[in-house]
Amino acid sequence: MKLNESIDKNLSAIFVIFGGTGDLTHRKLMPALYNLVLDGMLPNNFAIVSIGRRNKTTEEYRQEVYASLNKYSRNKTVDEQWKRLEKIIFYYHLDFTNMEGYAGLKEFLGELDKQVDTKGNRIFYLAVAPGYFETIVHGLHISNMAKEGGAWSRLVIEKPFGKDLVTARKLNNKLLEVFEERDIYRIDHYLGKEMIQNIMVIRFSNYIFESIWNLNYSR
Repeated sequence: MKLNESIDKNLSAIFVIFGGTGDLTHRKLMPALYNLVLDGMLPNNFAIVSIGRRNKTTEEYRQEVYASLNKYSRNKTVDEQWKRLEKIIFYYHLDFTNMEGYAGLKEFLGELDKQVDTKGNRIFYLAVAPGYFETIVHGLHISNMAKEGGAWSRLVIEKPFGKDLVTARKLNNKLLEVFEERDIYRIDHYLGKEMIQNIMVIRFSNYIFESIWNLNYSR
């Protein structure tokens, strides 16, 4: 099986971004998606739906994304590749604290799914303030968008996962009421920091960590 065929089979989906007008989306997510286009890693059957509370059209949003790519992408924006990305970007106006609005979103995604043939697969990316995680997941749950028969859904959370152990466990339990553990992806900003990446130095240079990060405390 060719690489592109494998990508299409396994990753065809609608990539739904809650917080589509935010800084994280414009600085990081859209440039990352553009780089996937450049590398030939984006499936043919794929669409991006950015959700925001600001009232704007898809065309206006696409222009904003183009400006962000020119400003933040590590690769130069090439018209041919931008056109490929541009045509699969859509904007949907929704106040995600309004539970009644999720039914309309479900209908919109369903119609888009027929056009792009993503077979009901969804990736829900929460690029919002941590306080909205439970709210959005609840909205996905009551509108029956978290699980589609014969399709898969993924939940991706960006930014801190709780403020401490208690709040992290509480949030985790809420998410597990809607999504399976295998379908939840947590991204912690700090794991990308050089200090954390150099975990061995942290361990052996700090007695407070070395004293407990060993086989004697593995149980």
